[in-house]
Amino acid sequence: MRKRVHIVADDLTGALDSAATFAARGARVRVACRAEDLPEALASTAEVVAVATGTRDGPEGEAIEVARRVARDLAGRDGLLFKKVDSRLKGHIRAELAELAPSGTPLLVNPAIPRLGRHCLGGAVTGAGVDAPIPVAPRIGRDVSVPDTDTPEDLAAQLPAELGGTVLVGAAGLAEALATRLWPHPVTPPSLHLTCPALLAIGSRDPVTVAQVDALRDVPMLAAPNGTCSRLPDAAQTPILLIRMTPGSEVISAAEAGAAFARTIAEAQARLTPATLFACGGESAAALLADLGIGQLDVLGEALPGVPVARCAGGQEFTLVTKSGGFGATDTLVKLVKLLANN
Repeated sequence: MRKRVHIVADDLTGALDSAATFAARGARVRVACRAEDLPEALASTAEVVAVATGTRDGPEGEAIEVARRVARDLAGRDGLLFKKVDSRLKGHIRAELAELAPSGTPLLVNPAIPRLGRHCLGGAVTGAGVDAPIPVAPRIGRDVSVPDTDTPEDLAAQLPAELGGTVLVGAAGLAEALATRLWPHPVTPPSLHLTCPALLAIGSRDPVTVAQVDALRDVPMLAAPNGTCSRLPDAAQTPILLIRMTPGSEVISAAEAGAAFARTIAEAQARLTPATLFACGGESAAALLADLGIGQLDVLGEALPGVPVARCAGGQEFTLVTKSGGFGATDTLVKLVKLLANN
């Protein structure tokens, strides 16, 4: 009997990225948007349950408390544990692992995502979006060996013959290798028709996302300085609207700007009632769903590599598409808009 997979990610886009590869191979996948939503997700019939702790950018003490809570909820449950980490190793990885996988627990660590151009070489992360090699072991806080990894096949070969007892620590690449091992027979992917009207919420200021937005043509865009936009259009005015968080005249914290942006997008969602909502940036996506009262997502697959698609589990009737700020080719948003326009 196949064991359930439990994925613990420190942000929402990461939880969705890693979970989507299982959905694409036919698994039933549920994502809890916050740690407090995890018990409900665990009570579902999903074969893969992921949780977004929202702890990447906050204080370490808070990350420890949330990881401890998740560890309690998972204690005694049969299954595999996958600690999803940012492939550039941001966040409180060492502290969270100490709660989820105490010292002495066997670990398989590899944050490479070969299909998105991010590799491991000499024990460090290299490749797309990485200015200088990032050593892995110091961020993990344990003496781990990370094999050189260029291809998805390299990652698949690193999985142990017996998965039980080993905690996997990695990003979407390692998740894909695990999904292929557990669901070896490809299935016909579900139909992921992304339809208009569509609202594109760009909360990330990562240079990768900036280039993707700059590549768009003929898409109406509104700026939201410090997360606030005061001139939202009516629903009939545009089938696709992009709202982008920009710096304001005053300097405020990222948390304040993110909360304001979430309120702006929630208001736009209520006014425009989009069939598709695209959220770029993990913190922005999480804050928006919290504002909308959404705690559970059923993951359907990927619209594009690194662009997962989900449906809200419960009352809200729209499709959610997300993307991590630091991922994707320059034409990622161009391709997404074409998908929307052609459906």
